[in-house]
Amino acid sequence: MIHILLCPHVLSFGGAQSSLHHWARHLDPSRFKISVLAMAAGGFSEKYEATYPTLYDEPGYPNIGRFISELKPDILHAAPGGGTDLAYITRAAGLTTVTQTVMCPRKAGNVKDVAASVVLSKFVLSLQAPGADNIVQIDAPFDTSDYDVKYGRAHFGLPENKILIGSLGNARKENSHFLKIARHYNNPDVHFAIKSNQKYKYLLGRSRITSIERELSEDEKLSFINCFDIFLYPTSNEAYGVVFLEAMSQKVPIVTYDDSANPETVGAGGVMTPLNDIDKMTGALDSLVKDKEARARIGQSGYDLFVKRNDPKKIAKQYEAFFEGANKRQR
Repeated sequence: MIHILLCPHVLSFGGAQSSLHHWARHLDPSRFKISVLAMAAGGFSEKYEATYPTLYDEPGYPNIGRFISELKPDILHAAPGGGTDLAYITRAAGLTTVTQTVMCPRKAGNVKDVAASVVLSKFVLSLQAPGADNIVQIDAPFDTSDYDVKYGRAHFGLPENKILIGSLGNARKENSHFLKIARHYNNPDVHFAIKSNQKYKYLLGRSRITSIERELSEDEKLSFINCFDIFLYPTSNEAYGVVFLEAMSQKVPIVTYDDSANPETVGAGGVMTPLNDIDKMTGALDSLVKDKEARARIGQSGYDLFVKRNDPKKIAKQYEAFFEGANKRQR
């Protein structure tokens, strides 16, 4: 039995936290034991606490040594952004075997401290130092069985008789690109919807845009995506883009920028346009709006890729082999 202490940082809603959970819950319980140590509680706490013994430290894991002493894990698996060395990983490496999944499109940090690292995409793998033999690529999983897609358009106040173009807003600078397209895309058969923490501040186009500012549960979020006819997600600098998997799992075609890991993750499930070229993105969107068969074909292609590549049970087996290898190397 290999005891893994999973350190997902803050348990807020995010692709890092969901992807860790979606493979960890499928590890063979006869061979692996999972405990969780988070920096702080968040939106994902309920799911984690219902699935694993979950404890909380403080930001930066200042008490990591005490927790390792008490829990006695065989492996501590961290989930840093990469790009820099983190002190808690260095401290932990002096006490137990440490591995990591690098969550951002950066070089892995703490390479001298960890036994092995995972990156999520071939794109991020290409950023690593030449000759690094302890870094492997494993795709992010997405487990639809963890969700109840039960809400329709009425729940979100969305029109039933329109082609719905949707997006999800966070801190991405490209949110403004979505809003610019929505403001100027004058087609009475189309409606736009975005989940955003920011109020829609424009007068132009207000009647054809629904902006949801309240927090959505994970079930609501996937239900919201399921309402879309097209997922318009202008973004850049992605390590993988778990949000793309959410759309692909619902057979929703994607329009995004040809940048970083986007084309690798989306594959035939979407249309790539040149980075920051809003006119080209609008043209690609317009082509899909006018072609229902293309929307269905691309959406199905994305779903087929998702099922084949991002199966959480398949990816859990890859992590099992990864952990067993790291455990043997450190003996």
